This record gives sequence, C-alpha cells and structure tokens, in this order.
Amino acid sequence: MSLKAGKEALLRKRYTESIALLLEYCDGHPNRKAKDYIQAQMLLVSAYQRSGRADKAIDICESIGKSSNPELQAWATKSLVTLQQKLAEAPAEPARDHETKSVVKSQANRYRKRNVTLTIEPRRKLMFALAMLFTVLANIGMVFLIFLWIASLNTLEVNSAWLTAVNIATGFASILLFFMSPWLIETVQKQIYTTQWVTLADLDEKCPEAVEIIEEFCTNRNLDIPRLGWIEDDHPVAFTYGILPNSARIVVSRGLFTNLDRDEIAAVYAHQLGQIANYSFSVITFASILPQLIYLLHVNLSRLSFQATRGKSVLKFLASAALVVHHSIEYIQFSISRTSSDLSDHYAAQVTGNPNAMSRALTKMARGILRQTQLGQSPGRILESTRALGTCDYKTTTTVGIAFEVLYAGQTDKNAYKVFLWELANPWADLLEFRSTHSLLGRRIRSLTTYSQQLGLAVEYEFTKLLNEAKTLSKKKLYTNLSRDLSIETAPYVGVILGYFLSNFVLFWLYNYWLTLSLCTLGLGIGLMFQGSLRYPNYRKVADTDLVSLLNDPYASTLKGMPVQVPGELLGYAEAKGHLGYDLKLEDQGGMIYLNYLPNLKMLYSDQKSIVKQMEVLMGESVVVTGWYRRGALPVIDLSNLQPILLDKLADKKGGIKSLNSYHQLWNNIVSSSIVLAGLSLLALTTLS
Repeated sequence: MSLKAGKEALLRKRYTESIALLLEYCDGHPNRKAKDYIQAQMLLVSAYQRSGRADKAIDICESIGKSSNPELQAWATKSLVTLQQKLAEAPAEPARDHETKSVVKSQANRYRKRNVTLTIEPRRKLMFALAMLFTVLANIGMVFLIFLWIASLNTLEVNSAWLTAVNIATGFASILLFFMSPWLIETVQKQIYTTQWVTLADLDEKCPEAVEIIEEFCTNRNLDIPRLGWIEDDHPVAFTYGILPNSARIVVSRGLFTNLDRDEIAAVYAHQLGQIANYSFSVITFASILPQLIYLLHVNLSRLSFQATRGKSVLKFLASAALVVHHSIEYIQFSISRTSSDLSDHYAAQVTGNPNAMSRALTKMARGILRQTQLGQSPGRILESTRALGTCDYKTTTTVGIAFEVLYAGQTDKNAYKVFLWELANPWADLLEFRSTHSLLGRRIRSLTTYSQQLGLAVEYEFTKLLNEAKTLSKKKLYTNLSRDLSIETAPYVGVILGYFLSNFVLFWLYNYWLTLSLCTLGLGIGLMFQGSLRYPNYRKVADTDLVSLLNDPYASTLKGMPVQVPGELLGYAEAKGHLGYDLKLEDQGGMIYLNYLPNLKMLYSDQKSIVKQMEVLMGESVVVTGWYRRGALPVIDLSNLQPILLDKLADKKGGIKSLNSYHQLWNNIVSSSIVLAGLSLLALTTLS
C-alpha cells in the first residue's frame, strides 16, 4: 500500500482505513530513518488522534521524540502535550468499529464485483436521445447554410433548382465529413501535440484493471480493441473519437497517470468505453470537425504572429477572432457532450462496480488541471482542442480544483467539501452548466453518489451530508438573488428598449428622427450606471473572511459583488486576457483566488511601467485585499484596494510603495456618464434644430 493512499484516506476522514494503510506501509518499509517513513508515522499520529486513540498516538510521538533531528523533537514534544490533554479528558477508550487490517481487504467504498446493474433516471436517456438528434441536424444545417451561401454568390435568385443542388451537395458532403472526421481530427491534432500509439501490454504495466475492462468490453461486444493513444503532457486528459466502434481511439495523457490512482484510471477508461457503447463518440467526432479546423487556424495564426516581424497586431487580432469563432461553434456540441458524460459516468459505475473511483477521478483531474494553469497564460492547447471530446470541462473545474488543492495540502480546518453546495443548489449553476461541455462536477458526483448508495457503499466527500444541507438552503433567497442579478445584467438592454419605446410610441410627436437614437443612448448610459451601483456596492458591510469561506458560500453571485476583506500573500500578476487591466494571484492559508486589478486611465495608458513596478514590489508580500467577490466559472475578487500589512517596513525598504488602488467603480462611472452626456447632447442638438 502507498503512503499517498493512506494520506488520502485521512483527508477524506476515513481514519480506520487510513490507519490500516499506513500501518501496512510502515511494516514493509526498509528504512526506519527515511523521510517518507517519518511522514507516515506523523500521519498515523493524526489518524489515531482523530479516531479517539490518543494512547496509540502518544506511543508513536514518544518514538519520534527520540530522533536526533531537533525539528522532529520539537514537533513530538508539542504533539505530546496536546495528546496527553485529550487522553486526560477522555473518560474511556472508545470502541473501534472493526479491526483496522480488515479495511484493506474489504474496501467499503467499492463493490465486491464488477458489472453490476444500476438504475438511472429515464429522463437522462430521453435528453441524450434528443441531444443526439439536435447535434446531427445542427451540423447538417451548418453544411446546408455553407452551400446555400456559395449558391447565393453565383446567382441573384436561389430558385428550386439551386435548392435541389444545395440539398444534394449537403447530403454528400455530410456523409463524406462523417466518415472522414476521425482522419481530419487526427490531422488537426498532429499540429498541436504528438500522439504515441501503445498496446494493451504497455497499458497493462501501468493499469492492469483498465486492461481487464477493455478486454471484457470488446469480448462481450465482439469488437476489436480500440486504438490506444498516449500524449506526453502533464494536463490530466482522456478523450475518445472515431465513427465505428471497431475503429475507435482512446487517448490519454501522462498527467492522467500522474494524478490518479489505478482504480481511478480504470474508471476513466470505462467512462471512455461508455461513449463507445452509447455511440455518442461518433456524433461528437462528427460535430468536432468544424471547431477543430477553426482551432487549427487559430493555432497557426498565433504561431505566425509570434514569428512575424511585421503585422504582429493584425495576426494576433485574427488569431483571437478565430478563437472566438471556435468557442461560438462549440455550442453545437454542448448538449450531446453533456448528456453523454452523464450516461458514461453511469456506465463506468456499472462496469467497475466502483462509482467512488470516478468521483475521485473527477476531483483529482480538476486539481491536476489547476496545477498546470499558469497566471496570464492561455490554457493548454490540449485542453482547448479536446474540450468536448474529453472527460470534464476545464472551464468549470477551477473552483473545485482550488478547494481540493487546499484539502490535500491540509491548509484549513474548514470543510472544503462544501464547495459543491454552490453547484448543487445555486440557480446560477444552471446557467453555468448550460455554457459547459459537461455537467458540473458537483452534479456528476451527486449522481455517482446515488449509484454508490444503490450498491450499499460508503460515499466520497461526505456527499450525503452535503445533499441534505443543500435541501435546507433558502430557495427564496437563492432565487431572489438570481432575479436581482438578472436585473443587473439586463439593465443596459432594458434602458435601450425603454428609450426605443418612448421615442416611437410616447414622445414620437415631440422631435425629429434623432429622438430614437438619443433616448436609446440615454437608456444605455442610465442602465450602465444602475448596473455599476449594484455590481460594486459600498463597503458599509465589508466582511473579514478567508478564501475557503468564500468558496463554500452557496449564495455567492456571479454578477453582484460581495464586499470582502481578505488577508493573504500576493504570488503573481499578468496582463489580463479579455478585459482591461491585470490579473493578480492571491493566496492565504486556506486557498488561492484571482484578483481583477483595473488601474486609472493615466496609469493604464501612459504610465504602465509604474504599475508593473508596484506589482513587482508587492510580490511575495503579506497584504490585505479589499474588493468584491463573485463566483462563476472562476472565483474572482474585483479589486478595490491592496494594502501591504507591513506598510512602514515595505516603504522604507522598497522605495515608498504604499498600496495598490483599483478603479472598477470609477471606470463604470466614466463610461456610463459619457454615454449619458452623449445622449443628452444629441437630444439638445435635435431640440435646437
């Protein structure tokens, strides 16, 4: 048994299992002075203490205290004081549920056999069938529109003969693209990364259980073994593509094996086989052709912009435009990819008899993706290019990844599992999921928890308690917040609509034809003012908090900022992508979060060097951040002020730096006021004329 498995069992609060795993690890260790052996002993102290066996923990501490290492001696002495207090307070030794060694043999979180039968809601199968139909028709419709556009270029009037030709061309082209799509995808992927094709024997060395599942799957269905791919990339990725089951490809990355245990890797392979079993991989492959080709255009333009000596700005703009088109066309794949992932999770749970392994795999993949994400850089191209084909959507896993990074590091005493409450109960999660290629991780784990309960297994992450807690949340408050947030988001559009209505149906007799434009402009400006006042409220009720508490808040809004004050350490900065300003990275004892920093107009356009200088000075310093917290695909704080904690020391040491001020409210006021003034000016000019 591995040290990692014992630590994970301890973090999941399965203390008895952790003790069994750590004892077995220590019994077989060849060197009692090795660092990992000492670490296992320290974890045993924690496991014994939390399971009520302070006497056992004391014995280990006394043994560690005999070490010649002064740091270990200090740790043992401090721990002994705490343990002896607990032992004195305890009236009697609590009874253990069962012998610890039996845990390793029974594995209460896994069923005793594979290939079980689990029920699934009929609604999911219906939604999957509708998604298949929609995706096929939508892709054929896109091909039809392309040929119709070509026809319109060749004739002034598209008559019935032209329509017949367009329909025939659409049919032939769709069939051709369908069967050529795996080859086209491979051609695109070769430009992005290198895939090595491996055998079952190669996979057997790394994960024998996955090999057994693949062989069993192919034998039962009389299919050829899928072609197995391997990518040397640290992002945890697994995806499937192809047209016919006999020619399917399953590709995984090195990062998947780095981050996951063997039973979890087997569950991921079973998930991929589920896509082959329900034929969704064929439809997703067909639907991926156009997005993949456009993404390849984006990659090539980006490379050209990097190499070019002239026209860099134009090439960067074209590359960005291609990426926007790519993301827009991806929406066609979302419904089939999302419903397919739900059915594939169900299939993986049935085939492995281990729904919990899939739950753990999802959270570990989220954590692995987070660890590979660099501030200010685009996500890995392997993530972008395989978003719909893959196992989870990298765009919606960040918050869970942060929470589990905190959990694995043991940096907080708070229940980081509560990060799932937002995804389970907040209505904003429905809108976020609609824009995602896969169901949100919390909702997928909810389904996997149901499968575990059907098998009578212990569930992961205390999810039964979380589901019960989600039911106690105030639905009235959740939906009131949603209504308020939607009013914030739609305020500028409502202002334009009201301006148009007033000019055309109420005040149409007052002025000339410029009235509509002036009132619509006024409505837009007033709407932006209203939006800013609600999105960035005043600090009369600023909350002193920590990052884990923010992540665990199920009522957090995607649009309306919550005034917060958070201490932490500033770790990095980069120029923001997709908006003005800079992205900063803040870490406290409990987690990590991104900050949106927006300088004033002068600093942003004429004094950028001073901005960079200030951020450089503050790197690695302990600071207090004041701003507005929001949670969507990413948890983020719109920065208002960043103040060094040791202000006097920093000012003396690094040249008088005092603080970093951000101007979200000011920018909103400037933009909205300028639009209102433009509307009033236009109205005044039309009145005078």
